[in-house]
Amino acid sequence: MKKQYILILSLVISICCVTTKYGFGATVGNALDLDLPQRSAVLRQEIVKDTLDEYEQAVKIKGSFDIEFVFDKDLHVNPDLNGAKIEGQWYMAKFGITILNRVEPYIKIGTSNLETKWKHNSQEIEVDADNGFAWGGGLKANIVEFLDGIRLTGDLQYRTTEPDAKGITVNGTSVSDKGAKFKVDEWQMSLLLSKKFEIPLKLQSIYIVPYTGLTYADSNVDVSFINPGMPGTDFSLFDANNKKLYGFVLGCDIVPSLSSSFIYSIELRLVDEVSLSLGAAMKF
Repeated sequence: MKKQYILILSLVISICCVTTKYGFGATVGNALDLDLPQRSAVLRQEIVKDTLDEYEQAVKIKGSFDIEFVFDKDLHVNPDLNGAKIEGQWYMAKFGITILNRVEPYIKIGTSNLETKWKHNSQEIEVDADNGFAWGGGLKANIVEFLDGIRLTGDLQYRTTEPDAKGITVNGTSVSDKGAKFKVDEWQMSLLLSKKFEIPLKLQSIYIVPYTGLTYADSNVDVSFINPGMPGTDFSLFDANNKKLYGFVLGCDIVPSLSSSFIYSIELRLVDEVSLSLGAAMKF
């Protein structure tokens, strides 16, 4: 054993002598070099990346755009009015922050293009609004997920618009009133059940998420104008609201792949109104 130690020591001394003769001495360093630094720069970058990925999963910023076609929505009005309805389109951009895949507060900004119709005695009245600024906000929450993958989601939202009335007719005769009022406020609560399904394709799978549920919605439609040809006559909806407060929703989200940043959707709403929405969402 001693011979082995002597041999190793002689080899080390020989290497040191050769190094001293033919070159500068290299720094050996101290004993703590084996323990410090404690973190690898490469591995630390991986940790930062993983942490950012986890943060993105915890907090997601999303944007979407929806086009909503309202084909027929009946309104509840005073007994001396009848046949009141509203129809048209909403074009809304939505920006939300999803927190821990559980809660998503959001805002909506866009424009509306709406029209109202009603009858007052023998008079048929139509008021067509110009494109107007619309805004709103809401809160969506994942209430519970069942073992079989079915999710129960709740949504509460509000939106409003106050466009200018560009076309007014009474029994087909045009009426001019620059001070005409056209304002719509809407509130809606929804409970939806959804489930994700995978559709395997040749190159990659796509995923669809059908959903259905019930809504409770109401509105305040305040439309009024003055007809110079019929002074003293009230031409107003007198703050009409939804004729039916409960509705039915049927929709589907389409995910091109699990790694995709885009989601496409189609939604149909019935009972309280007949409307169709087309939309797309993107994760930033």
